[in-house]
Amino acid sequence: MKKHLLYSFLLIPVLALSQYSNGPLSTGSTSKSGVAAPAGYTWSEAQNNTGNTTESNTNAGFGCQKVGTTTNNFCADDFVIPAGQSWSITSIALFGYVTGYAGSTPPGMKARVKIMNGAPNVGTPTVVFGDDTTDRFASAADAMMYRIFNSSYPAPGSAVGTTRKIWRVNTTTPVTLSAGTYWMQFQMEDAASVATVWTPPVTTVGLRGLPTDNGLQNTGSWAPLLDAGNPSSAPDYPQDLPFIITYSVLGTDDVLQYDNRVKVYPNPTADYFTVNLPAESNPKKTTISVIDMSGRVVKEYQAADRYDVRMLAPGTYQLKIHTEGVIKTTKLIKK
Repeated sequence: MKKHLLYSFLLIPVLALSQYSNGPLSTGSTSKSGVAAPAGYTWSEAQNNTGNTTESNTNAGFGCQKVGTTTNNFCADDFVIPAGQSWSITSIALFGYVTGYAGSTPPGMKARVKIMNGAPNVGTPTVVFGDDTTDRFASAADAMMYRIFNSSYPAPGSAVGTTRKIWRVNTTTPVTLSAGTYWMQFQMEDAASVATVWTPPVTTVGLRGLPTDNGLQNTGSWAPLLDAGNPSSAPDYPQDLPFIITYSVLGTDDVLQYDNRVKVYPNPTADYFTVNLPAESNPKKTTISVIDMSGRVVKEYQAADRYDVRMLAPGTYQLKIHTEGVIKTTKLIKK
């Protein structure tokens, strides 16, 4: 399987370029039904909860798009800048697909991005960057993933196909933000206004969604982003949206790196987790810091086969995995 890495690197001694990911999208190179993805690609497969083979998610993608002059859908999700940090954001990457598009180069797209200091469905948040009309599109690239429905559950599952190639859509978003919780609102559009651009949700193997997922969709008014489930009697599950923020942090000489070869499992977890590192890493020289959403280090570990989090309060944490001078970052969810 081809590896796709999102690197950050030291620019000057006090300025590090980093990346924040709002959640995973790839589910691996083999579908639940055992079909291998095309060489170099992985699937992004709609999920069922582990152990539940009679219900699954039903959405391949959500409408966060403009088509022509009549459909004006927006989506939004939040991100947190930890206490004591200030992010100089340069770009936000979105993810989308155009069903049936077979081109080897990215389809023409437009992208609009707005950042607010609160949820768009609560009161009147202050806009700190962007608007609903300016095109922030910078570039697009093959994300090396195909979006598919659940291929096994509920039985007989859905046929695996390659009609939904996912593209990474990079936007230009120059803004500096202090610590706090922000909401990123976006909309994508086929530049010719003839095709629909769909946005796949955050996809975690073995999970239909989490109670903490809080993505929003506006198709006339704001509402929670929900997957209704297959079959229709299955419960609804909230969803998050995948995006990657590239930013600089002033006042640190950490070299941060997001590396999708770093696997933390099980994730979410109620008691223990294990970390799988790239082959070139030395596990014996690895230490791990657990950081809550306020930026406080709540637990530190020396190298071990597994790590005990039973003492942590339920919630979302950042893991900083220190290995031989590089800090790899990822998200941990404690149930």
